[in-house]
Amino acid sequence: MAEKREFLLGMCIGSAIGAAVALLYAPQAGDETRDLIRQKTTDAKEKVTEVAGNVKQTVAEKAGTVKQTVAERADSVKSSAADLMDRGREFVESKKSQVAAAVDAGKQAYSQKKEELEADVSEDVEATFGSPSSSNAGGSPA
Repeated sequence: MAEKREFLLGMCIGSAIGAAVALLYAPQAGDETRDLIRQKTTDAKEKVTEVAGNVKQTVAEKAGTVKQTVAERADSVKSSAADLMDRGREFVESKKSQVAAAVDAGKQAYSQKKEELEADVSEDVEATFGSPSSSNAGGSPA
């Protein structure tokens, strides 16, 4: 931006110097010289306006490009965040399923072990005290 200002300033100064030199070396009458000065001033003004318009347009284009780039990056970040959240949810669900399966396996193992122990205790009681139907009704040994 500073380079464009310097260019614009240089162009204005160059135009002024050119007009002054043209006046000094002009073999024309005063009216013609004044017309020439007006013409050169108008030309310089038009060039300055054109350059300023180009600078303004370039700045607007750059601003649009920056805006678009920022919007694209924001969309990219949103997409990445959404993907990360989805992967996190999938991970949690996976671990939740694994924990539930482990709990179910633990319950099943507990039930099996309980049945085995009850069967062992029943066998031990029968072996020690005989069958419950053949012993006396009180349940104590005679």
